[in-house]
Amino acid sequence: MWLKDLNKKRVAFFTVLGIVLGFLIFAGARASLQEDHGTHYHANFALYINGQQDKFDNFTFYEEVQSCSAEAQNNPRHRVHMHQPENHVVHVHADGVTWGHFFANLGYGLTNKAVTTDDGVFADGDGKKLTFFLNRQPVTSIANKVIESGDSLLIDYGDGTGIDERYNQIPSDAHEYNTKPDPAACSGAETLTFSERLKRAFDFTN
Repeated sequence: MWLKDLNKKRVAFFTVLGIVLGFLIFAGARASLQEDHGTHYHANFALYINGQQDKFDNFTFYEEVQSCSAEAQNNPRHRVHMHQPENHVVHVHADGVTWGHFFANLGYGLTNKAVTTDDGVFADGDGKKLTFFLNRQPVTSIANKVIESGDSLLIDYGDGTGIDERYNQIPSDAHEYNTKPDPAACSGAETLTFSERLKRAFDFTN
């Protein structure tokens, strides 16, 4: 009799152990598949008008540090912006964001032939031309191009001289910013901890 009881206990023990191990494997698999925080990457750029770089030295060009909210996520300025004091780094927080969206958020207008800044409209003509260099390659249009992680863009309006030099002066630190937490609170580049992945896997945060 005691042998039967012992066998029953063993069966029960290994059954419970199997269930626990199965749950842990399932939980680990789900947690490992959880993605880190939403879209967040960076690009570099510069804008020159007649040889003078636009420094974007007004605070209105920069997104303020803000708390995460649904309103912030739906705000076009939250999708793509800059943070002070970096006037050469674009912060992208949504898929499909274009360079045109970015400049619109700055209050600038951008077409294939003209750029509108706080100082006026600068259009092709009278020996002056709007030129775009993206990742060291000349392109004819930039407004509808999606901003990609690590992009380097020069927008130059002028007589066409000195473009290579101005492009080479653009800092190449977009990938470095990809590894840093974002100044805004809604999303960043920080990696999820295992416990955070578990919470997301089982919707404990909802």
